Amino acid sequence: MQKTYSTILILFVLTTMFTSCKKERNQTVTVERDCTGTYLRLDGKDFQVCNLEKVSSFSDGTAVTATFKKIKECNGSAKDAIVCYMLHANEGWIEVEKIK
Repeated sequence: MQKTYSTILILFVLTTMFTSCKKERNQTVTVERDCTGTYLRLDGKDFQVCNLEKVSSFSDGTAVTATFKKIKECNGSAKDAIVCYMLHANEGWIEVEKIK
């Protein structure tokens, strides 16, 4: 009985860990652009888009539904983009997986 209980508890904890580690988001966000880059705004926080080709067809201020994940470093099209030297506070880089 104790062994069965322990096994079930371990499986539950592992399942919880794997599902909570998913950094993907499927949210209604707003596309924000300025001279520093392109961002998706969620709950008043801006996330800088690394793969600009995914959001290029959407105008500034457009509400969209997007699935994205936070990344530590940008190696996409935004990495080499020319930007101005203005500070735009943000929550870090994201990679957009789906957007509509």
